[in-house]
Amino acid sequence: VVLPEVVPPRPAPPAAESSWRKEIEAVRKPIGATFLELARKAAAGDPPHMARAAVALREAVARIPDDAEVRRLLGYVPHEGGWARPFAVDRLKEGNVLHPTYGWVPEDWVPHLELGELPAPAVRGRPTTWLPAAQADRMRSTWRTPWQINTEHFEIRADVPLAEAIKFGRRLEAFHDLFFTLMADVIGDELPLAKRFKTPDLAPDANYRPHAVIFYADRDEYRERLRPVAGDRVGALSLGYYDPKGPGGKGNRRPAYFFRDAGGELPVEATLYHEVSHQLLFESAGRNAYLANTGDYWVFEGLGTYFETTTPTADGAIEVGGLVGPRLEEAANSLDAHKFLPLADFLRQDQAAFNRDERIHVNYQQAMALAVFLMQADRGAYREPFLDYVRDAYQGRMKRGSGRSLEDRLGIPVSEIERRLKASYAPQPGR
Repeated sequence: VVLPEVVPPRPAPPAAESSWRKEIEAVRKPIGATFLELARKAAAGDPPHMARAAVALREAVARIPDDAEVRRLLGYVPHEGGWARPFAVDRLKEGNVLHPTYGWVPEDWVPHLELGELPAPAVRGRPTTWLPAAQADRMRSTWRTPWQINTEHFEIRADVPLAEAIKFGRRLEAFHDLFFTLMADVIGDELPLAKRFKTPDLAPDANYRPHAVIFYADRDEYRERLRPVAGDRVGALSLGYYDPKGPGGKGNRRPAYFFRDAGGELPVEATLYHEVSHQLLFESAGRNAYLANTGDYWVFEGLGTYFETTTPTADGAIEVGGLVGPRLEEAANSLDAHKFLPLADFLRQDQAAFNRDERIHVNYQQAMALAVFLMQADRGAYREPFLDYVRDAYQGRMKRGSGRSLEDRLGIPVSEIERRLKASYAPQPGR
């Protein structure tokens, strides 16, 4: 469940309900406190289990929503009798409101938005000109005057209609919440939650270096503008692009590039979650040395394709890890057709071998099938050792003859991992 930016104060219950509500609170409060204690134990473990801590805190806040320590750990500060994240507090202090369609906007924009108007590109020294939304969006449909949107964790430039760009930004923020919960142990000491556990008086703040995202209106524009950045790596089939060592960044920040691929083979959201998972990993988990590994390159594309399973639900939550999406369907077909490499050979591939033209599509499928299996199978039994392996691969510790292999961490021979993987994708009766 995506945590909201602002949590208003809870209203007092009607007098007729106060008695039974008190009984509910009497049950929920000690359970919430137990989840908080579980989170503390997980965070203090050797090694820490930060993903478990993060999940336990979400269970706690569902039961004790006004517990100050739970809220602090989750990144909230008190605000007008309720709670808010520091970014939201700053926006409110600046006179912004959270519009249901357009996100954070100045309060004096709201009457215009309700009339179907949007601002024309700004001209220095002149007041804002308001135009019908379609006309304003047309004026922004060139890269000379794109929309620029700042969310809590992202800076987005887009030449698509503003409502689409805002929706795109909200998906990014929801995914950020998911990623930092699920991948907490890979992020490690750089995780804001880990820092707040280590320092009990550390208050959340809004000083987050945002990630840069560029969203083009169509494939042709994407390819034309990205060619000077990425050259031949942006081929005809490219759906999104992020290079942790590429040009055009500041510090360890590099833009992630996308385009509106209406009717494409993969939903634009799948590409979004894939590439932004790379971006969040490489810009949040500290210094990387992933090219120093001997083999084991698959894991990075495996995680990217795993996050393609992220699916928003009608109630605003998001799900991840299901057997969903066209790439995973093709993976199951390729597995059934014996197109996958033997697992031992697959794990040994370096970046060049993984990306060979004759193998790349099936390699992506095999990486996705394996990552979904390791993250989800047997109720997540393999997840923590797999993510421990991911962290060492990220830091370049996977060398021939040294470093703990995937099978070492799982305590299962490669042949048995392969057998279980195949069994998990085998057709089931009635399915």
